[in-house]
Amino acid sequence: MKLESYTVYLEEHKAEIEAGKPFVLEVMDTDKFEKRVVKAIVAKSPEALPDGQDLWIRDERAELAPTPWRIKIIEEINGLFTRLPQGPQYE
Repeated sequence: MKLESYTVYLEEHKAEIEAGKPFVLEVMDTDKFEKRVVKAIVAKSPEALPDGQDLWIRDERAELAPTPWRIKIIEEINGLFTRLPQGPQYE
């Protein structure tokens, strides 16, 4: 599972990220083209969250950062999944 999020979502939770506290976040599972709303702990480096998985970050221009952050999903909120449209404009 390859997860992505945007810097705009993460900037709103800077204090929680720095404190290592969980918060609610929308992520994209790019393998399945699904948005997921999760409660998770997010860290900027693998060392800060060694038992997490990669979280790729896109900036305001939708450009992917060169290195991933880390995320540890604690729970999925209400099992919410959203199927995204597929096509060349989404690749």
